[in-house]
Amino acid sequence: MKYDPRKQSKMKVKEVKEKPIPAKRIDIVNLKLVKESSMMYKERVVRSPEDGYDLLRRFLGDVDREYFIVVCLDTKNQPTNINICHVGSLNSSIVHPREVMKSAVMSNAASILVGHNHPSGVRLQGA
Repeated sequence: MKYDPRKQSKMKVKEVKEKPIPAKRIDIVNLKLVKESSMMYKERVVRSPEDGYDLLRRFLGDVDREYFIVVCLDTKNQPTNINICHVGSLNSSIVHPREVMKSAVMSNAASILVGHNHPSGVRLQGA
């Protein structure tokens, strides 16, 4: 079928009317860090991996599940808060990166220390 310009005037163009889109409701929120408790840390500064290990060991004690912990540090490597990011099962803890970063961003941390325990008591080589 060939194009015939004379037939173009006979063709009707159907106008498409767009449906109005209703307005979207946007929630206005307020985010807060809530202090649950506190603990004393005599060393005041985390200077080495061993210091981080000692801090987490003191905080966790003898728990029966795997905990993934985020420690927020200031510019002098002094812990400002500790967040239990996730409580897992006996042998696993699945954590999403946004949950790791949430407390760090909300507390204006300069850096973070993350760690998890092995409730079985077995330390992995290199851990």
